[in-house]
Amino acid sequence: MVCGGVALAAAVGCVDNARQATQARRPRFERQFVLDSFRKGNVHTHTSLSDGDSPPEVVAAWYRDHGYDFVALTDHNRVTDESTARDLTTPRFVVLRGEEISMWHAGHQVHVNALCTHRTIGGADFPTAGQALQHGIAAVRAQGGVALINHPNFDWVVSVADVPSFAGASLIEVASGHAYVPSQGDATHPSHEALWDAALTAGQDIMGAAVDDMHHVQQCGDPPAYPGKGWVFVSVPALDADSICDALREGMMYSSTGPSIVRIEVRGDRYTVEPADGTARVTFVGDEGELSRENKTYRLQGRERWVRARVEAAGGTAWTPAVHVNRGNAGGVPSASRGL
Repeated sequence: MVCGGVALAAAVGCVDNARQATQARRPRFERQFVLDSFRKGNVHTHTSLSDGDSPPEVVAAWYRDHGYDFVALTDHNRVTDESTARDLTTPRFVVLRGEEISMWHAGHQVHVNALCTHRTIGGADFPTAGQALQHGIAAVRAQGGVALINHPNFDWVVSVADVPSFAGASLIEVASGHAYVPSQGDATHPSHEALWDAALTAGQDIMGAAVDDMHHVQQCGDPPAYPGKGWVFVSVPALDADSICDALREGMMYSSTGPSIVRIEVRGDRYTVEPADGTARVTFVGDEGELSRENKTYRLQGRERWVRARVEAAGGTAWTPAVHVNRGNAGGVPSASRGL
């Protein structure tokens, strides 16, 4: 009986060890989080302090009066005066300081938005587009700000070859409301979304942002760059500048040109998206392309390097955070967990 008991205990121990080994090998998302408290904002906005048609207070009022919770004022090569930004901010609406760093390469414009910064960075000429991007991104990070790569397809100045130069940016425009920006690419140029995916496959942690690139509150621009075309929803514990900047920096958000999302959950090896519209189509995307359109939860199969979701409804699209996959070890505590 003792021998039998010992043998049984040994067998149980072997089963437990095998189970633990299997769990350790199971692929797991590197970040675990729940996003379900969202605030709407625009992070690419111009005023009459550069090439917009209206002063900062009018621009901010448009977004406030149209249901936004925050806006970043990003005029070319200047930060909106701190006192102006402070005067526009209220407990129910936040104005973020920012700047569109407007640089040049071979006669073409290369732009990076500096969000949540304090001092003007300004532009210059650079031998390559990649060097311009790296200059802008590094300057933003030096101030503790959030770097957004603006409209890479404007003038077709940024290509897949420049993807290594995206490193350090938190955001890249995946959809632009500006009429001169071909976000979808063309027969010979990748879309903004494809450039985002290339950066993810290169191992970068970067989030796609939908923006207005607003210049014309008065609705009479040429080319038209009106408000209300693309926005971001950040998941924040409180409506204040620091919380919003942290969410933008960490990619704790989704972006949209129409659809709303109620909840995004990444837990273990599962990624779940709950659209507000029950008829919306959720497509999970990874480094090898589309992974699933069958339901609103995707479970890792083991081959993925990263996963994100695209939500389509009523002619618009929303994009959720991309999360890289740890395929060798399910242990440890994720460094960017939230709400679990």
